[in-house]
Amino acid sequence: MIVTDDAGICQVCHKKQSVILCDGCAIALCEDCRKFDIWGSGCGNLIPRVFCPTCFDDIETNPYSGKID
Repeated sequence: MIVTDDAGICQVCHKKQSVILCDGCAIALCEDCRKFDIWGSGCGNLIPRVFCPTCFDDIETNPYSGKID
């Protein structure tokens, strides 16, 4: 995860200050527009990930989203 340190406005809602970048497409996200997921890696390792709504639902970007048909 890359924290933006309030570097700009959210690129989803265009209203609030951004706090983090999407792990999929790297757009700036505010606290309301970010979506968290946790990826497992190895034995007991959990990696927090943050996505914009589009990348969260994209199976190619976030294979653990549960959107598989």
